[in-house]
Amino acid sequence: MEETKVPQIFDEKAQSLARKRAQSRMAKTGPSFLLIRAAEDAASRIADINRQFERGVVLSSVDMRDTIISELPAGRQPKNLDWYDSLEAMNGEYDLIISLLELQTENDLPGALVRLRHNLKADGLFTAALFGGDSLSDLRQTLYTVDSAVFGGATARVYPMIDHHQAAALLGRAGLNLPVVDKDRVKVSYGKLETVVSDLRDLGLTNTLTARHKAPLPKGYLQAIKAAYPKTDDGKFPAQFEILWLTGWSPHESQQKPLKPGSAKMRLADALGTQEKKV
Repeated sequence: MEETKVPQIFDEKAQSLARKRAQSRMAKTGPSFLLIRAAEDAASRIADINRQFERGVVLSSVDMRDTIISELPAGRQPKNLDWYDSLEAMNGEYDLIISLLELQTENDLPGALVRLRHNLKADGLFTAALFGGDSLSDLRQTLYTVDSAVFGGATARVYPMIDHHQAAALLGRAGLNLPVVDKDRVKVSYGKLETVVSDLRDLGLTNTLTARHKAPLPKGYLQAIKAAYPKTDDGKFPAQFEILWLTGWSPHESQQKPLKPGSAKMRLADALGTQEKKV
């Protein structure tokens, strides 16, 4: 049987350089505010689980373990917590895997989730933060408008991003039980468009698409983006980041299972204390 070839959406060499630059930037200035928010949110989710994990791992571009641990009470802190800056570097078997905005540039996201699932012990928890499809909608629409005017059509500048329904399907496809997908919306007002770009560079999210336009941008392109961008009444550049949280458990016999169709022992009408009407 012929092996299915994974589409190369991202230029792996360009993405590796972008990642190294991002790590260098955050080594000087500290983690991105979005990465900090994701780490704190991950800690909040773990704190709500009545369990102390034995061995966990954090996947993130820079080490966010201290942020997570500092947000957890002693009884919820994993006894051991590793850190890797990429999925390829990860090695081991864990009962907790946390991915913080780290799967955004995977050419094979379904395959990446399957690999992570294989690193989970039975009844182990997987939780990951990814940017969802509603992220940076103003910027994306502005880029489309300006590119259409300058180049005669849209160019490859926007990363593909999954939505809520796609995320749930990916968890099931990876073989994770009790899947849950929810979202966190972060709204920011920027004084300068350059700051938006800087925040994306901090996360290694500059344009590394294989099909990207590689020629230098024409003179006046950035000014055209600034002029077309929808601004607030006080002249700021609004931006919204949608962070999707994907959560699932490695299968185990102790986990709840859905009832089989027809196995209910009481009619819904009886449970509600109402009379069933025939039509």
